[in-house]
Amino acid sequence: MLISFPPALEEEINQASKTVPNSQLMSSAATLSKHYRESMFGGTKPTVQGDLAALSYSVIIMPATYAQLGGAMLAVRQRIANWQPTSLLDLGSGPGTALWAAYQQWPSLQKMTALEREPAFIKLGQRLAKASPNDTIKKAVWKQADLRNKSALRNEATYDLVVIGHALNEMDEESQRTVVSLAWERCSGLLLLVEPGTSAAFPLVKNMREYLLSLGAKTIAPCVHDRECPLVGDWCHFPQKINRPAFQRRAKAGTAGWEESKFSYAAMARFPADNPIWGRLIHQPDVQKGSVQLTVSSQDGIVQPKAFKRNRDKFNKLNDYKWGDIISEAIEPE
Repeated sequence: MLISFPPALEEEINQASKTVPNSQLMSSAATLSKHYRESMFGGTKPTVQGDLAALSYSVIIMPATYAQLGGAMLAVRQRIANWQPTSLLDLGSGPGTALWAAYQQWPSLQKMTALEREPAFIKLGQRLAKASPNDTIKKAVWKQADLRNKSALRNEATYDLVVIGHALNEMDEESQRTVVSLAWERCSGLLLLVEPGTSAAFPLVKNMREYLLSLGAKTIAPCVHDRECPLVGDWCHFPQKINRPAFQRRAKAGTAGWEESKFSYAAMARFPADNPIWGRLIHQPDVQKGSVQLTVSSQDGIVQPKAFKRNRDKFNKLNDYKWGDIISEAIEPE
């Protein structure tokens, strides 16, 4: 499924980017892109510092982050279609990407709170939020806070939906567990963790999922069970395509109308999903000349059902699946 950047958000970033000379913006964007490609886990220094870096982030990085958060939220909504959250707490909000992505999936949201440690992100996020046609985003409450400080969440109320997107990878392991524990305490419904879909980030998501299971959480997505992850020598990640905003195409001198961004995530709740499912496709189908094979994380572990062209109905059925799709019923081996 192709998702789109919110028009009001695109227009406001476009207007903001016009206030900076293009050469200066591109230089800052190149530095930021390099940092994100090469960054290590557990850093103590903020990735983004200052107004120019925050704006560069919104131009270069934010569309991909929106795709990742939007893809994870869409997968959650597919599993709990009747869930209608009314409040959101976004931890490590950056310029507020999760606020926009969440409202797209859950227009039932009436209250939003964003916690962010970098003042430039707060300043930009507030500007972008004011441009939204939705009062919920426009009236979001912004607070400066370092999530690694245990007092940051002490006085917060509980929220139906709590999101930690692209924030845990900037912390050491002890801080990650502390933040997730505090986030779970503030969560009355669902806690969503989203990180880049890399082999380096997946173990973090995996470990935090297992930690939340130990606290009594229920898995909504992507896993179809509440057991330990069965993957060995692989990592669980998913793609999401997004229409590229015009400002990003200009910045990257790109002509493609869309890009694909990959993410790893764990959606953990205080309630089970509406209906049990058998599995989820965790790789693109492997289509050969006479066969198609799937890699599925299932109730039976990691399985690889296969179909041959001679069994046309089954071959077509398996060939129609897309990476990330839910598979409701078990596929019998051939």
